[in-house]
Amino acid sequence: MQEGQLLRPRSDIVQAGPLLENRRFVSLCLARFLSSTAQHAIYFGLLIVVVERTGSSIQSGLLIFSFLLPGVLTGLYAGVVADRSPKRLVMFFSQGLRAVACLAFFLWGDSLWRLYAVTLGFATVAQFNSPAESAAVPAIVPYERLASANALLNLTSILAQGVGMLALAPLFMKTVGEEPLFIVAALLFAGAAFVVTSLSGLEAGRVRRERPAAVGGGLTEEFRKVWRTILQDSEVYSAVVQLTLATTAILVLVAVLPHYLSEVLDTRVDNAAFVFAPAAIGLLAGLRLAPWLGQRIGNAQVVTTGFLLFLVCLASLGFVEEFTGLMRDQATPFTDAIEWTGLSLEATVAMALSIPLGFAFSLVGVAARAVLHERAPADMLGRIFAMQMVLGSLASIIPLFIVGGLAELLSARIVVSLVTAAVLVLAIYSHLWVRRQVEALPRAV
Repeated sequence: MQEGQLLRPRSDIVQAGPLLENRRFVSLCLARFLSSTAQHAIYFGLLIVVVERTGSSIQSGLLIFSFLLPGVLTGLYAGVVADRSPKRLVMFFSQGLRAVACLAFFLWGDSLWRLYAVTLGFATVAQFNSPAESAAVPAIVPYERLASANALLNLTSILAQGVGMLALAPLFMKTVGEEPLFIVAALLFAGAAFVVTSLSGLEAGRVRRERPAAVGGGLTEEFRKVWRTILQDSEVYSAVVQLTLATTAILVLVAVLPHYLSEVLDTRVDNAAFVFAPAAIGLLAGLRLAPWLGQRIGNAQVVTTGFLLFLVCLASLGFVEEFTGLMRDQATPFTDAIEWTGLSLEATVAMALSIPLGFAFSLVGVAARAVLHERAPADMLGRIFAMQMVLGSLASIIPLFIVGGLAELLSARIVVSLVTAAVLVLAIYSHLWVRRQVEALPRAV
C-alpha cells in the first residue's frame, strides 16, 4: 500500500443505513457492553483488593503487569487468529473462557500470588477478543459510517466502564466483597458469549482463508509484514503511535494512582472512580465531535489535535497543588463552599481537569481507529489492531515498575510530570524516526 493511498470504499460489502437499525452492529455493541462491564469491574475490583492487602504501588504495578504481559506474548498471534479464523468463534471462546477465569478468581482469589496467576490467564484469553471485534466492524458497517461506528462502540465501552468501575465494583467492594463480584462478572461474560452467537457474515469481503501462522518463524514474519504495512502509510503509523502512547500513559499512571490520591488529592483509593467520573463528560463530548471533526479536517488531523490536548491535560494533573494554591489565595466563596462539603479542593480541581483529559483521549481513540479502518488492508485489520495492543503492552511494562518505584521515593505529582515529558519525547522521536524508515522500505508490501 502506497503512502497516502485511499482504499476502495467497502460499502459494497454492507448496506448503508442508521447504525442502530443494523441488528448485527447492535449485537456487537451489546456484547461489548456486557464484556467491558465485567472486565472493568474485575480490573477495578482487583486493584482495590491488591491496594487494601498491600498498600504498595509496586504490588499494584505487578497486578497491571499481569494484565499486560499476555499482550506482549500472545497479542500478535491473536491478531493472526482474528484475521484467519471465524471471528464469531474467536469472540465466543474469548468471552466464555473469561467467564471461567472469573470462577477461578472466586475459588482461588484468597491468595495474592494465585490471584496474579489467574489474572495472567484471564488477560491471555482477553487478547483474542479485541482484534476479532475490531476486524469485524468493516464487515457489518458501511465505509462512510466507520467513524460513527467507532464512536458508538467507544460510547458503549465508556458506559460499560462507568457501570463496571463506578457502580458495580464499588458497590460490591464496599458491601459484600469481591467474591460475589467475580460471580456477577462471570455471568456477564457468559451473556456476552451468548450474544456473539447471533452475529453472522463477519467474514464478508475477506480475500483468502488461511491457517494461523505457526509460532516461531511464521509469527516473526507476520510481525515484519504488519510492521512494514504500518510504516508505509504515515497516517496509519501516526495513528498507531499516538493511540499507543496515550493508552500507555493512562496504564502507567494507574500504578501511581494510590499515591496520587492520598498525597495530592487527600482521598482514599476506592474513591478513584468518583474523583475521575467527570472524565465521562469529556469522553462523551469527544465521541460526539470526533466523527464531525473527522469529516471536516480529516481523522488523522483529529488524532494529532487530540493527542496534543491530551498531553496538556495530563501535565496539568501534576500541578493540581499549584492551581489550588492560587484558588485559596483568592479566598473566593466558591472555594469555601467546596471545602465546606468535605471534598478537598485538590480533588475538585482534578475532577475538573479530567473532563478535557477525557475529551482528548476520546478524540485520539475514535479518530485513530477510524484511520486504521479506512486505510489499512481489510485482511490485515486484526493483526494491525493486535500490533497496536502489543506495542502498548511493551511500552508499559518497564515504566510500570520504574514509576511504581519512583512513587515510593518521589512525590506522585513529580512522577506524573515525568511521565508526560517521556510521552512527549517519544512522540517527537517516533515522528522523526519514521521518516528515515519509510525511505529505507520498499513502497509496496
